[in-house]
Amino acid sequence: MRERLQAYADRGVFRGFAEQPARRGRRRFTFLWLAPTPFTLTYDAASGALAFRDLLPNVPARSPLAGALRSFIRGRASAELPEHRRVDPARASVGCSIRRGALSVEVVARPGQHGYGANRAVNLVHEIFVHLQVRFPEYMWENFDAPQE
Repeated sequence: MRERLQAYADRGVFRGFAEQPARRGRRRFTFLWLAPTPFTLTYDAASGALAFRDLLPNVPARSPLAGALRSFIRGRASAELPEHRRVDPARASVGCSIRRGALSVEVVARPGQHGYGANRAVNLVHEIFVHLQVRFPEYMWENFDAPQE
C-alpha cells in the first residue's frame, strides 16, 4: 500500500507524505492534498479497509448536506457511471459515516483488490471535493477557505 500511495506523492499529487508506525495492524498515512490541513488515511490489510477519518468537518448528521453526501457516495457504485469513475461492487464497497459532526469515508477492497481500493479511495475523495465545490461552495468557503470566485 505504501508504494501505491508513494506513487501519488512522487507525481506531486500529495505533499508531505509520511507513514506512521502500524498500530493494531493498521497503517496510517498522512499527507497534504486538497485542503490546507493534512489528510489521514488508515489502511487495514486484514480487512482491506481504507478510511479517511474525519475527512469533512462540520457536517451535521441530519442536514441536507449530509444527505446529499451520503447519496453521492453511494452513487459512486452505480453502473450508470463510466468504469473509470465507478467503484466496482465486485472489487470494493464504499460508505461513509458521521461522528461528532465529522464525515468519514471508507473503501473496503475485496481480497486481492487492495491496489484497486487505494486508487478508488483517492479518486472518491477527489470527486467528493469537486462535488462540494460545485454543489455546496459555501461549505467549501467556510470549512476549507476555498476561493469564492
